[in-house]
Amino acid sequence: MSEMFVNPILTDPEMREIVESFLIESKEIVDSLDLDLIELEKNPKDENLLNKVFRSFHTIKGSAGFFNLTKLTALTHRCEDILNKLRKREANISSEIMDAILVGFDKMKELLQSIENNHSEDVEIDEVITKLQNTINKMIGTGVETIKKKNEDKPKRGRRKKIDISANENKSAEKIEIREEIPEEKSTQVTEQKSETYSNTSDTKKVDNTIRVDVEKLDELLNMVSELVLGRNRLAQINMDVSREYEGTQLARELEETTKLIDMMTNELQQLVMKTRMVKIGKVYNKYPRLVRDLSKSANKKINLITEGEETELDKTLIEEINDPLVHIIRNSIDHGIEKEEDRIKAGKTPVGTIILKAEHEGNNILITIEDDGKGIDPEVIKSKAISKGLISKEKADELSKQDILNLIFLPGFSTAEVVTNISGRGVGMDVVKTNVTKLRGMINLESTVGAGTKIQIKLPLTLAIISGMVVKVDSEQFVIPLNSVVEVIRVHLENIYTINNKPVIKLRDRIIPLVSLREVVLNQNNKSSENIWQYVVIVGIAERVVGIEADELLGQKEIVIKSLGSYIGRVPGIAGSTIMGDGTVILILDINELINKTQHDNHK
Repeated sequence: MSEMFVNPILTDPEMREIVESFLIESKEIVDSLDLDLIELEKNPKDENLLNKVFRSFHTIKGSAGFFNLTKLTALTHRCEDILNKLRKREANISSEIMDAILVGFDKMKELLQSIENNHSEDVEIDEVITKLQNTINKMIGTGVETIKKKNEDKPKRGRRKKIDISANENKSAEKIEIREEIPEEKSTQVTEQKSETYSNTSDTKKVDNTIRVDVEKLDELLNMVSELVLGRNRLAQINMDVSREYEGTQLARELEETTKLIDMMTNELQQLVMKTRMVKIGKVYNKYPRLVRDLSKSANKKINLITEGEETELDKTLIEEINDPLVHIIRNSIDHGIEKEEDRIKAGKTPVGTIILKAEHEGNNILITIEDDGKGIDPEVIKSKAISKGLISKEKADELSKQDILNLIFLPGFSTAEVVTNISGRGVGMDVVKTNVTKLRGMINLESTVGAGTKIQIKLPLTLAIISGMVVKVDSEQFVIPLNSVVEVIRVHLENIYTINNKPVIKLRDRIIPLVSLREVVLNQNNKSSENIWQYVVIVGIAERVVGIEADELLGQKEIVIKSLGSYIGRVPGIAGSTIMGDGTVILILDINELINKTQHDNHK
């Protein structure tokens, strides 16, 4: 392999800001192109969209030439040539032409990645360049016949000479194109220049009102606001103490007014900082039309993707983490869910399958729904597969409800695919979805009707730094349960707590729910100091799993800041971090995912 050539312009310290701007702008163009190219294939007669795609490649080509990026320039130039011929109506958009443009687009993304990571164009492009050139040659061949016919139909004029194109057909065709299209081309260029001038003017106005800020700076700002929230909580506690001791005095009144003002300003500042980190989920959505197009073509199926709620915003950290789960779910919908055209017609459905991807806010959470109108999931097939793979015993499987059987698809190594394909069948997918969603402190719910389709809902917190939590007391210790994991809170009489395999459980609406004793798991105590015959149980859920956490007292709901315990994390099971209360005491935040895992592991022993 040849030695990697580092472009000196890209490593020049004086060019650093310009290079960074080029990369950022190119990424924005690539994100837009991802969606525009698929839309263009669906609406080939949309001239505005075609011109927009052409300008996108043209912009990257111009910047690439400035930085002496020869491979990127050559690649974008070929794509630009194809698009230009489409603009001049020398050919119609076909699946073959779009395939060539998309291959060039993918290679362009690889080049930009290499430029960013290695400061070089360490990517082989010869094969793609050849494919693009072959496409151009075919388009030129089509153009020659058209031009021949035009020349035959036009009346001969004295100033024109007869041109013989038989000797070198392609070159002659190019010459004729230039000669006949010059007036139109000039006109087009002038129009484009004007529109680009106006566009650039409006873009400049927008840019003047926005600045790009490093994410690390936003993280630091969020951390400072987190500290401010802790200070606010401490001030609120002091205000309560002073109010009790000096009730009715001017000092108490002034302190209360100041505390309310600080509380209001802190809340507003916190919301503002949160909003600066928010990114529209449409940024993730842009990748999926291309994914659906390629996979449906590979699976020989016709599938339409509908997206809703692109304007819905969530934290940048979540945007980066949610992509993989959504890709796996969409892959499964295409491979397992949507039937082939002939099967859909037999079932009385439309020939084209539909996948709906929707995002919406629900309180302090974001709800993402992926729904298809495919064949659905048959619980009996899931059960038999799980038994045959040894993931569950037949006796245990017979005891499961329909929902519990459907949830078996989240087990590691589970797959219903008969044949391993490039889409699925390797036993990974939904397990990855569950792992990623639980890591983000989210919940996942699966609904499916045989013959009608499947709906998967993912509920995620809007942010991971400051959360709402329920404070509970066990003996003399306090704990925080993240509120987004809380399903409900009930009060249970001790007589209604049963044991299965020496493990405590309760029965709630015909469902058996295992109990977690923080006294045993976290405090490592077996004796129960409380003599109350009534026990509070906080029902919590992560993904498809639910358990009940025993508590002696409920102390209310508070907004808390998560503080990492560093190297101490993992030493005490079931602890995710800590927070500082208003009176200065440090209390622990429960890791619901770990508690549920430990409970299920103990129950299977």
